[in-house]
Amino acid sequence: MSTMDFDQAVALFTTYCRAKGLAQRTLETYSASLRGLRQVLATNGGSPGIPGSAELRAYLASMRERGLSATSIAIHARSIRAFFGFLVREGVVETSPLHREEMPRLPSAMPKVLDRDQMRRLIESSPRASWTDKRNRAILLTFLDTGLRLSELVHLELADLDVGQRELRVRNGKGNRDRRVYVGSGLARAVRLWLEARGLKAGATWLFTTRQGERLDLRNVERIIERLAGDAGLDEARITPHLLRHTFATHYVMNGGDPFSLQRILGHSDIKTTMIYVNLAGIGLREAHAKASPVDRVLQAR
Repeated sequence: MSTMDFDQAVALFTTYCRAKGLAQRTLETYSASLRGLRQVLATNGGSPGIPGSAELRAYLASMRERGLSATSIAIHARSIRAFFGFLVREGVVETSPLHREEMPRLPSAMPKVLDRDQMRRLIESSPRASWTDKRNRAILLTFLDTGLRLSELVHLELADLDVGQRELRVRNGKGNRDRRVYVGSGLARAVRLWLEARGLKAGATWLFTTRQGERLDLRNVERIIERLAGDAGLDEARITPHLLRHTFATHYVMNGGDPFSLQRILGHSDIKTTMIYVNLAGIGLREAHAKASPVDRVLQAR
């Protein structure tokens, strides 16, 4: 058994996560969870040892006492489980103290999405006049037409775009998987207008940039979406890039798209995750079936 203390174990885990290329938000979530755990452990000062089951149960209980939501507690618990899974693989501990613990479950609430009228208002409120307008409209339409994650959008490079084929390459998506997504004619036009406005400077790398040619950071893009939502008369605090991803997926199914192609577009490793949008789009599926019914097609052809 290793004599490594808690701080050393966290440093090793953090190095591993960064080397694996985990998303910044995942790293921040892990860091926040482990900091909270350390505060509970370090009651006598100094560096605490690796906690056992009793300490972890106390940590989860402390979160409940502080009034954290069920979702927050479940996220913290899963961060700690990932940490101990790593320690077991590295031989730092023999078994995870969580292996017999029932993990808090994430609430099964369905994600919120924009309806068609809200989508129309959001798109129509995005102007096209200035340099910034063209960029922001292209960003908005990219979310709504491809379902990209926020981190995936900000890391798009010019080399990832094929306007002629209306195709985007998403590199190092979740789980370090690459995939290709396709864009509609409306998004293709918006991207062309953006590229004409920004120009192609020597050494340009990123698809969406600041005026200085630097890559937009995550918060830049979130503010862009919030401003566009406010201009559309929508609740800007509620309109996030992730809500736009949910909106894309739900309307894709409502418009007749199948869940298996949607799984590939979204980069989901498990079809169960994608099936959430099939449930959300139940009415749309009935409409799609009415259009695509094999029996009706045969009978109508007689």
